[in-house]
Amino acid sequence: MAESFDLLMDVSPKKLAWNFLVHVVRLWGGRIQASVPKALVRRWNDNIDEFKMYKMSNFIVVDKREKTKTSMNRWTLNFSHRTVVLLVENPTFPLQAFRLTQISELLNADRINDSQLIDIMGEVVGKEDPKELITSKGKETKRLAILVEDLE
Repeated sequence: MAESFDLLMDVSPKKLAWNFLVHVVRLWGGRIQASVPKALVRRWNDNIDEFKMYKMSNFIVVDKREKTKTSMNRWTLNFSHRTVVLLVENPTFPLQAFRLTQISELLNADRINDSQLIDIMGEVVGKEDPKELITSKGKETKRLAILVEDLE
C-alpha cells in the first residue's frame, strides 16, 4: 500500500500528525515556513540539508498572520520533540527551488511586498556601507544594500 502524505494547502492547527514529502529549499524560508525552536536547533542542525527531499511529520501548526511573512502561506510549521524527519534517497518529484523574478519586473512594479522572499539573477556590481538599524522590537541590527546588474 502506498504511503499517504498531507497537502500544504490543507494545513491548519486542527491536528498534530501532519505527514509531508518536501524538498528543503532554504533552511530559513520557503514556500511554507517551518521553524525550529532554539532548544531543538542542535538536534536538527546537522540532519537537514538544503536541496534534499525529506519525509517530515508531527508539527505544531501556528498562524503567522501577525508575524513577518516570508511565504504566501498563512501557516508556519513548528518542529517539536515529536517531529520526525527522514531523508528520501530517490526523490519522487523534481526540485523547483527558485521563483525567479525579472529585475525589470521589480523596477516597473507599483509596489513590492518587502516581506516576501524573491529570487533574481544578476551580477553584484557594488555595495553600500552597512546601515545600523533598530527593529520594531528594539533589537540592533544592520542592513546591507547591494547593487545588482541585469545580465540581459
